[in-house]
Order: sequence, then structure tokens, then C-alpha cells
Amino acid sequence: MKKRVFAIAGAITAAIVAAISSQPAGVIAQNAESCRLVRMGFNPAQDATKVLASAKPITDYLESKVRGVEFRASVAQDYRGLIEATRSGQLDFAWLNPSGYVDAKAAGIADVLLKSVREAGPFYWSAFIVRTDSRFKTLADLQGATVAWVDPNSAAGFLFPRATLALNGFDPNKFFGKEVFAGGHDAVVLSVLNGSVDVGATFANNTKGTSGSWTQFITDKEQQAKIRVLKYSKPIPGDTVSVRTGYNTACRSTVVKVVGALIGMKSNPATRKMLQDLYRINALTVAKDSDYDIVREANKYRK
Repeated sequence: MKKRVFAIAGAITAAIVAAISSQPAGVIAQNAESCRLVRMGFNPAQDATKVLASAKPITDYLESKVRGVEFRASVAQDYRGLIEATRSGQLDFAWLNPSGYVDAKAAGIADVLLKSVREAGPFYWSAFIVRTDSRFKTLADLQGATVAWVDPNSAAGFLFPRATLALNGFDPNKFFGKEVFAGGHDAVVLSVLNGSVDVGATFANNTKGTSGSWTQFITDKEQQAKIRVLKYSKPIPGDTVSVRTGYNTACRSTVVKVVGALIGMKSNPATRKMLQDLYRINALTVAKDSDYDIVREANKYRK
């Protein structure tokens, strides 16, 4: 029964991938030799060593599902590096964050396949976080404060919080007294916690204040309680699994199999744990380019 369900899911996935590809539906032929190696790049949302340790079981799983294909995992040095590695052909699949995907799509180098589903669904939020004992209560209170961003190409850690400021009547280019880039969501949380910055921009999995980077990267409950969310952004579509456009064209059959295998991870406790260990993902679901139009709208607030 499980094999039959997986076969049906694979057929549906093939039709979806065909629909988002530049080739007509039904064109699945590929050059087997050139498609035997899949290079998959992961987003450095936290310490790269930890990401790579969590990514390797996923590529091992994919190698067991997509027979005859070797998978290699790597983690980019920063968010932009993942895009540039895709552009140069060093990566075939990339776990691009929303703003990274939009940039890669605009450059004509990537197609979105899947998006992440977490506890609230296939989206998440940006959150301005402060220490619970801080004097800051509203966005207006933050004028002149020191902020820690994640990366200039981070959706939750830069793009959407800046859009939030603009939508509330503040100029994001003149609002803060000092701005620093921490490089990862874990580093932003620690910067707020240790008081080296007044406020940090990071991700949240819900709008209840109970799940986000501060609960993911801090295990001590007393320390978690020292973080408070001051303001949430609009919902952000889930971070992606995207494919290099050239690879999508040349290796369609492999792409379809990879998509089917990744979607199928939600059906097994062991593979669900792999997704949780990687980016606290519950599942992966099919995405389309128009899902990311809200990210394109937020792009106007970049520096």
C-alpha cells in the first residue's frame, strides 16, 4: 500500500514540476551521465557546522531513494553565497530563503519546487525581539536603538522587519542609531540576550511568542523567558527548496524523484526528525513562484 501511495504522489509531483518548468509537460528524458551527481546547498541560518551535520542525513536519505544518483551536501558561507553558487553551476538544488529565491528567480537561475511547513503552516514571521526587562514596548521606542540584523539577504532577519518599520510610518534607513549584522539567527538571539544590542530581528514560528529562534537556539527555559517579542511582521512564505534552472531542464526525471522523496519525508517519524533537526521543519509542500510576490513587494524597502 505504501509503495502505491508513493507512486501516486510521484505522478502528481511530476505533473507539478512539469508545470513550473520551462519545458512542456511530459518531457522527462535526460542525459543520465550528467545527472548522476546532485550537489545540494543549504542555507547558513545558524552555525554552518551544525547545519551541515543536520543536512547530511537528508542527502543520505535522498541517495537511498533516488537510485543511481550521488548526493553531496554543502553549506554556504552566507546567504548570498548560496545564490552565487547556484549561478556559477556549483549547486543543482539550493535551500534558498524567500528573499534569496526571489533574487535567484529574477536572475533567471532558479525555479522554486517546495516550501517549508512549520507549526502554523507554509509561512512564518519576522519578529523584533528585546530582553523582557528592557524599556522598549513599541516600535517607536526603538528609535535610535542598536539593532542586530541577520544578513542583508535574510527575509526574517532583515527584509521583512525593515518593511514592518516602513509600513508603520518609519524610515528604516534613519530609524536605528547603530546597525550590526550578526550572520545567523542564533547569533542575533545571543546578542539580545547578552545585552550587546537593544533589539534583534529574527524568525518566529507563530505569533504567540512561544516559538521562534529564541526557543530553538536557547534550551534553558529561564533564558528563553528573558526574550520578549515586541513586534511581528506580515506572514512570510516558507523558505524554499529550489533547483537551478539549467539542471531543471537537463535532469527533469531526477528533479521529479527528488521532489517526491522530499515530500514523502513527512510520512515517516525518522525522516520527519531530519527536517526538524535541520530547520525545525514539519514538512515540505509544493510551492509556486507567485507565492513569493509578497517578498517582491517587501524588496522595495531594501537599502
